[in-house]
Amino acid sequence: MCQQEVGVQQLPVEWSEVKAWVFDLDGTLLDSRPDILAAASLTLVDYDHPPLPQNYQLPNLHGMAGELVRDVFVERGYAAPVDLVRLRAEFEAHYAAQNPSQARLYDGVPEWLEWARSQGIALGICTNKLERLARDGMQQLDIAAGFGAITGSDTYGVGKPSPEPLLRTLEVLGVAPAEAVFFGDTHADAACAQAAGVRFAWHSTGYGDARAQALPQALRYARYAELMKQVQAVQVERML
Repeated sequence: MCQQEVGVQQLPVEWSEVKAWVFDLDGTLLDSRPDILAAASLTLVDYDHPPLPQNYQLPNLHGMAGELVRDVFVERGYAAPVDLVRLRAEFEAHYAAQNPSQARLYDGVPEWLEWARSQGIALGICTNKLERLARDGMQQLDIAAGFGAITGSDTYGVGKPSPEPLLRTLEVLGVAPAEAVFFGDTHADAACAQAAGVRFAWHSTGYGDARAQALPQALRYARYAELMKQVQAVQVERML
């Protein structure tokens, strides 16, 4: 498998055989770190703790919301709330209330998605955030059009790294695992793809770390513009 950034001569994915692209959301299509930080900070205040510093590095950006906030409590040296359901609900209420959102798309995402649509590729989302929050965020950033399936951690009652949400997303799209590529940024995404038998494309400038790098990947990329140029170049070569 290729262990280099996009920019090498060949991509190890036969793109002509790919019928669906499924994406993680946070850290893959959009950078929502400021919104997550603000919501986590307000949740701490709910429990009578000081707010987080602006430059705080969140210790967990791969799990579901309750785990994410619990790990912030632990890292700050506070007793972690026992009721993760309540903790998650409080965090998600703060997250949803942010208006305007500070989230932004990574450079090149709109063009990458529009090119996929022009090629007739089915598009899906498989994220560990709630489905309604995923849909709201996609609407605000104007990328919701053309997605045939949007799966959150609550859609089927299970989140990544379980392969089930990804497999169920592909079922909705009517595409087999061997015909899909899953784009993600963390080891939870990579492990989900591996267990589902789906090729994994690692967004190396997202929220992941060495744990994602160590798992199987068909390719890794840092910027969508370079990825699109490379895929288009491969298509042109086939036509010559």
